Amino acid sequence: MGSARANGIWAVSQQIVTVGLAGLFSIALVRVVSVEDFGVFSYATAIATLGVSIMTGGMQALAVREFRNSHVQRSVILSSVFFIREVMAVVVYLVFVVYSVGFAGSGTWIPTAVACVAVLARVFDAPELVFQSDLRTKTPALIRTVTAVVFFGVRIAAILLWPTLAVFLILFVLEQLVAALVIFGTYRRVYPAGSLARREWSYTKRLARDAAPLSLSGLANQVGLRASVITLQTMSGPTTVAIYAAASRLSELLHVVPTAYMAATFPSLLDLKSNGNDAVYHRMLRRSLSGSFYLGIVVAVVTALLADPIVLLLFGEQYGLSSDVLRILAITCPFIFMAAVLSKWIVAEGVLWASLLRHSIGAVLAVGLNVALIPSWGAVGSAWATVGSSVAASYLFCFLTRSTWLMGAYMTLAPVEPLLAAIRKLRG
Repeated sequence: MGSARANGIWAVSQQIVTVGLAGLFSIALVRVVSVEDFGVFSYATAIATLGVSIMTGGMQALAVREFRNSHVQRSVILSSVFFIREVMAVVVYLVFVVYSVGFAGSGTWIPTAVACVAVLARVFDAPELVFQSDLRTKTPALIRTVTAVVFFGVRIAAILLWPTLAVFLILFVLEQLVAALVIFGTYRRVYPAGSLARREWSYTKRLARDAAPLSLSGLANQVGLRASVITLQTMSGPTTVAIYAAASRLSELLHVVPTAYMAATFPSLLDLKSNGNDAVYHRMLRRSLSGSFYLGIVVAVVTALLADPIVLLLFGEQYGLSSDVLRILAITCPFIFMAAVLSKWIVAEGVLWASLLRHSIGAVLAVGLNVALIPSWGAVGSAWATVGSSVAASYLFCFLTRSTWLMGAYMTLAPVEPLLAAIRKLRG
């Protein structure tokens, strides 16, 4: 468990640095561009991030499982992952650009087309999954951290010397491309004997078929997460997007730790499951859920108390409404944090359809609630839509099927798990 813990620390540290620097850049950016331009930038980069998540999401945990447990040669697995990513990236790019041309407004489709090149660039960081499966997250984490720091400096220089929307979008893409290429090159150096192999079509088809539920789930999940920005852009325009995005950028910082930690410790969870250590496996699940719940409560309370001064200090008076949005979004923390554990349990148990079900519920609710609430409440209504869809997708869905009831029960008991653990220990 020591290597898993170290792996988790590296993953969390990298996420804190990269997301933190992105947040700091957003704070600096709002000082030099108009509210409308910040809204356009936020929409374009949100669409690109959505595209990256769709392209990679269905394959992440499944590929780690294959690298960890499969008897298929690793180079064959990686070649298949590359091919599936390439196809997904091209499809996602074309769909998003066409959507932006038709629905997002004449001033946003070109920025979106530029930002979405990042989706194509991220194809090259597929070898990161090999490092994750070997509990060597330190390597890609260092690469992403150094790249983020360097490009943060470049962005700050651009703010001082050439503060235009086009420059910031190009730098957004270049950061993704540079990190991906360095990860790919490092993989070729660290694993020279098993870099890539000729693709085996039968295995590629099976992997794509197995990944389909997770890919659709990833699509539904990202629709749920990004529905607010997309719907606000369509119904209210870039100014309202900017108000929501300012709070959303801050709330993303709140979700970093549990997501990164569970991604890094996932191989250990798989080992416990495959080795038949059921008691330790379930104890790890219960502890992870309880810890995630209490961490989420602490983060939510602190955020609610400090929302006003934080937004005023970081963004200025013109973003005052963002503090209300941030307070509302903080309500999701306990549920989002526990969902980081839930998502890994789904893959470990092989009930991949459950991931599709939960994210589909979240996506439908997110879109429906946004459409219903935005006309009257704007960004605040969109924040409440996010809360409703997040609670449903992260917790309530567990009680819809027999296979997921156990995790629903574990989540329900998460607040009292420390007490229950003490009682179990006393009983021996």
